[in-house]
Amino acid sequence: MMFLQIIGALIAFLLLVLGLIYWCADRETLSAAEFRSDSGYQTAPLSHGVTAYQSFGPSEGEAVVIVHGGTLGSMAYQGYVPPLVKDGWRVIVYDQYGRGFSDRPNKKLTIDLMRLQLRDLLEHLQIDKVHLFGVSLGGAIIARFAAEHGDRVYSLAYQVPAIKGVEPTIALTLTRLPVLGTFLSRLVGIPAIIARGESFGAESEEARRVVVHFTNQFKVKGTERMMRDMIIGDALSDRTADHEKIAARGMRAQFVYALDDPEIMRADVEAALALYDEPDVHQYTGGHFFSTGRTEELSKKLTAFFRQP
Repeated sequence: MMFLQIIGALIAFLLLVLGLIYWCADRETLSAAEFRSDSGYQTAPLSHGVTAYQSFGPSEGEAVVIVHGGTLGSMAYQGYVPPLVKDGWRVIVYDQYGRGFSDRPNKKLTIDLMRLQLRDLLEHLQIDKVHLFGVSLGGAIIARFAAEHGDRVYSLAYQVPAIKGVEPTIALTLTRLPVLGTFLSRLVGIPAIIARGESFGAESEEARRVVVHFTNQFKVKGTERMMRDMIIGDALSDRTADHEKIAARGMRAQFVYALDDPEIMRADVEAALALYDEPDVHQYTGGHFFSTGRTEELSKKLTAFFRQP
């Protein structure tokens, strides 16, 4: 009996210590509204929460919407804006729910929630039809959108697109564990995501600004929960069926990807692009963040592709 009491006391003590560690590791101190208060972004009250966005260029021009990846947010893609605007495009950038300056709604971060956010934003901006440029998870989102709303899309530009999710790391695997996953997400998963984002680079003042913003977003209440939703839910699920549906409609597509990307497998991208009729394809080396320092070059490829009849 005494032995069982000792074991019970040790378990209770261990749970108390783990709870204290979990509580002390909480990074979230701000609301999304506080975080975006001096961001310079406009806001759109959409069906599932406030979306932070920016619109550049002529309001009468054809619109290009840039859809960011899973972690970095729209600020990381501001470098594409000036060359596209200079070429006459209206350019929209926005933060997905759970990231950047947008709200963290009390909803599961599913692929269709992100599709609906994009649809709602276009409705808010009164834009009927767009060119879509999606990076990494953004590539999965624009594929899902085009599969469901093909009549609203001129063309699709995919950069390192998530086709069948991403290659699982130890941190991602631990975050997906039942029961322990929430604890490990805070202690292991989120630090791993932050470290990955910080690898984006700090070669310029702009890159350093993006990294600081990326790290600070984890102070916003609800970010950790929605990041874990992204990892364990269907946000990173297989989008092959969407690509089959899009390709069957004859929609134009550009694929830009890295042959040595450790996160998005080359074979997955090439299986998807093989579904399309004469896709515009550009291959690089340099890993998942190969585009760093190549924004001007990639913008020219984008605008040349978008202008094709």
